Amino acid sequence: MAKDMLFATLDPTMRRGQFPDGGPEVILSDTVGFISDLPTELVAAFRATLEEVLAANLVLHVRDISHSETENQAADVLEIMDSLGMSKDVPVLEVWNKIDNLEREAKAAHVARAAREDSVLAISAITGEGLPDLMEAITRALASERHLSTLHLGFSEGKKRAWLFAQEVVEDEQQDETGFNLTVRWTDRQEKRFREF
Repeated sequence: MAKDMLFATLDPTMRRGQFPDGGPEVILSDTVGFISDLPTELVAAFRATLEEVLAANLVLHVRDISHSETENQAADVLEIMDSLGMSKDVPVLEVWNKIDNLEREAKAAHVARAAREDSVLAISAITGEGLPDLMEAITRALASERHLSTLHLGFSEGKKRAWLFAQEVVEDEQQDETGFNLTVRWTDRQEKRFREF
């Protein structure tokens, strides 16, 4: 049921998904799209929705590459992400969507330009062009930043153990007389957050 409210969709949408062929299980958070010239009283609410990126292991910056203001929009989004304090350690893939809306020569130029950049992909969500490359880039980015560690948690450290399972980083767990021996595959950011408990 649609809500008859101004900016009723500022909340991020989250979905759990599994990549094909045994790829990683992920939680996708779709934040609100960028809105130019937002009224001053709504800027804080807009920024709050973008704070989801601070917890991300990977950011997909999806751009409407066919929009006449695409470069300015991209600069504005990067400025906001920087002002939020997004870690430079978080990989960002820039996704140039709507290449199907471009004239043939412009499309060819954008596809060639994207191919020269490691973190830029040209796609069409409508036609499916470029989507296999995007899926591969996401899988590669998520896999490359994870490392394996072993931990021992005492029985009294249930909160830490629950956090690890909530993060879905536990690959193996064995119980002994003093607690739990865990094998985890996690990012540096996840390890840092865990060590701060």
